[in-house]
Amino acid sequence: MSNSQLSIQISRTSVHVAEVLASNQSVEREFNMELFESNAGAYREKLKAFFDQLPLKENYNEYTLAWESPMQTLVPLSVYNESSSKHIFSLMFGEDIDENTVDFTRLMELGMVSVYEIPDWVKSFFIMRFPRITIRHEHAMIVRALFQRNTFKRKVVLTINDHYLNIDVIHRDELHFSNSFEYQNAEDIIYYLLFVLEQEKLTKEEGDLQILFAGEKLNEIAESVKQQLIQLKPFDKVVVNTPESVFKLHTLCV
Repeated sequence: MSNSQLSIQISRTSVHVAEVLASNQSVEREFNMELFESNAGAYREKLKAFFDQLPLKENYNEYTLAWESPMQTLVPLSVYNESSSKHIFSLMFGEDIDENTVDFTRLMELGMVSVYEIPDWVKSFFIMRFPRITIRHEHAMIVRALFQRNTFKRKVVLTINDHYLNIDVIHRDELHFSNSFEYQNAEDIIYYLLFVLEQEKLTKEEGDLQILFAGEKLNEIAESVKQQLIQLKPFDKVVVNTPESVFKLHTLCV
């Protein structure tokens, strides 16, 4: 069996696949494809054609998949225990949703639960192809990975996905702020980030900004955000991680 991990990041508009060596979190190979399909069957066919031609190994130590969708929320475990994932999702996003697409992940180390939507074509395709795969929402996976590192010093983490972003503020081993926002351009991202800094009353002396994203396509917008922030100076330091950084976080979530 291979000593590497197969990590997959997927949304309704793109899929990113990486082989990650778990021992040192180095990305050995990476593959990407855009997705703009009209129905579940078309998604399955496109994914089948894509994975059939990938030169993947026969077996991996671990398989992980992170699903990207802005329709996700974090709730305290105590709140979740008094309700249900479907009820919480309906309260957050309305009643017009297929209950079968609602899923959840317990983050016991944070005392929270991630509730999110994930279409059937994602789970059915990847479970059939990789039966041992661990499927999570990308935000739950990133938050869990971040809390396996030093979380005492304040850090602001901006994760840029295809059409939405996550902003997380971590300090003294606690998640002080976490929310998602849909965006169209770098200016939208700057607006939401500055709004959160103002609401949380954060100053530039209180931590740097880490920017995460998957896929080279988002590198340009991440760099644009960085350059605008350098001029505005809300942080002493802005670090744009490589696209491989997201896949390295996958190794902390199995």
